[in-house]
Amino acid sequence: MQTSSITNWIPYKLNYTPQGWIVKWLDLVDKRMILPFFDETIQVCRISQRQRSSLESLSTMDFAADVSNDLSALEPSAFVFHVSRCGSTLLSQAFSAPEENIVIAEAPLLDEILRAREHQPDLPLSILEDWFRAAVRLMGQQRNFKEQHYIIKLDSWHIHFYELLRQWYPHTPFFFLYRKPDEVIASHDKRRGIHSVPGMVSPALLKTDDPGQFGGDFNRYTAQVLQQFYLKLQSILELNYAQNCFFDYADGVQEMMAAFSHFSGVAIKDEEQVHDRLKYHSKASQEVFKPESFDNRERFFFQDAHNAYEQLRSSHTLSI
Repeated sequence: MQTSSITNWIPYKLNYTPQGWIVKWLDLVDKRMILPFFDETIQVCRISQRQRSSLESLSTMDFAADVSNDLSALEPSAFVFHVSRCGSTLLSQAFSAPEENIVIAEAPLLDEILRAREHQPDLPLSILEDWFRAAVRLMGQQRNFKEQHYIIKLDSWHIHFYELLRQWYPHTPFFFLYRKPDEVIASHDKRRGIHSVPGMVSPALLKTDDPGQFGGDFNRYTAQVLQQFYLKLQSILELNYAQNCFFDYADGVQEMMAAFSHFSGVAIKDEEQVHDRLKYHSKASQEVFKPESFDNRERFFFQDAHNAYEQLRSSHTLSI
């Protein structure tokens, strides 16, 4: 077993400064990345790290790319794309439990790399690829040498980076999850993700109208975000690419787990363990899951989003 001086250290935050791009590092020590979202792991580890030292560990991304070459790391087994609130967190949680799996769920660093040209438009795509691959490799390092599979769950808006990611990972399985828009919007109405708040994510990226046009109508804004997600998924589906797989949350959670396992090659070795995880809320592992109620569903119905979903659903059904 070989180890590197950077073992257990990962880059977690990319900042654009007048001096250039600076990345912050985090020592995971022996902590596995099993919390529902990666920024939760960051928060826990940063508290522990500050207790040991008040100093921050910083470097350039070029340094990160160089040291990543010295690590024993896995290549991604699958990328999970999703429209939000459609089972992706539950899926990532279910597969994160076995020690054989590394699961990265919405790591902020990957988003910061993909969106780096919002700060520096002339940044070459070749540089972005080097940075992204380095980050993926560093987060996918084999730390207990039991790891066999590596799953990366992306942010919902990364659907719009499909072409770039497919160019970088032409043979990696891409698993796409989607759900009825009124159910997604109802969920965001209770607890909003940043892409469901006008202006929090670039409207150019989300392909939405000027955020100011929506005023306080966050649900109408979310409907337009979802409409663009469905349209993008429709265009990806039409490519008929063998390494792409689509799943509608409406077809069942157990079925979703089985479909992902079959498509990605990541086996479900302990059916009981997965079944037990499904009893609890995806974002709160100690909270017993209760099916969502959708009272006043008409509040969350928007025709354009619904039509885009139905078109996607119909095309997906015909393609099976």
